[in-house]
Amino acid sequence: MITERVGYFPGHVNIGLVIGNTGAILIDSGLDTQTAKKIKKGLDAIAQPLCAIIQTHAHADHFGGNAYLLGCWPEAQVYAPPLEEAIIRYPILEPIYLNMGAEPLADLRNKFLLAQASRVDHLLPLEDSIEIDGISFSILSLPGHSWQQVGVVCENICFAADSYLGEEVLEKHKLPFLVDAHETLLSLNKLLDTSYTGYLPGHGPYITSPVSAVQKNIEWHQRIYAVIEEILEEEHTLENALSLLCERLHISMENASSFVLFRTAFMGYLIGLQKEERVEYRFAQNRWLWRRVKTEVQDGAVGDER
Repeated sequence: MITERVGYFPGHVNIGLVIGNTGAILIDSGLDTQTAKKIKKGLDAIAQPLCAIIQTHAHADHFGGNAYLLGCWPEAQVYAPPLEEAIIRYPILEPIYLNMGAEPLADLRNKFLLAQASRVDHLLPLEDSIEIDGISFSILSLPGHSWQQVGVVCENICFAADSYLGEEVLEKHKLPFLVDAHETLLSLNKLLDTSYTGYLPGHGPYITSPVSAVQKNIEWHQRIYAVIEEILEEEHTLENALSLLCERLHISMENASSFVLFRTAFMGYLIGLQKEERVEYRFAQNRWLWRRVKTEVQDGAVGDER
């Protein structure tokens, strides 16, 4: 526990824990039944029934434990952001969007991309306070990694979801999953402006100051931006550019799951760069081509003003 009421279950996915007036409130539930069984054992050890689950976003590794836990405590209430709620109720939407809207390949129907369905009882506000079981929570809008991802603050402890990742996680994945790099950077800067007592990401260690970890994430994303812009000095298709980026980052895509995850992340970086008017695209010979936006200075059009 971090405080008398607030703590977490550490793991590959950190799961927040808040002791309410009548039971435990979880922030996310982990990947699967195996993880959920460990959570149940932990709750039983402190004699706390499950009162509620607050979902930060709808990725399988964050809500995959719901089905088992709700089977154990059917009266527990589930809270989720609006768009994320749809995916939690219909998890097939995750492999569908990763497969570009087409019927998902069999290889994409695994527990890492397709969780068991869960009901959602209440929609979370995207930037407001909410009371659950007598406990006040502040909800922070932190989109970028997912469309309507939220952070959850209780007793000045910030559960930051996947808005930032621990350094070891960044090193492992190299190209972090996100849907919009521009929004990701805005969310990171938003966290830099906070001064909570503690911060817990979905993946990484608990810290008491966000500055070092968040700045590391900002620098990581900016470095990927720079590599992509360098690649797009020459015009490339999406797939060719992704291949070149993975070569530069020493990434090996060896199965359908890794390919669609990295492709979506790459598209998320392109979206961010396009929003910032740093890349552009066109269509030619039935190909979708991307390139860096050339400035006048880069084109040599601006001479010496002296």
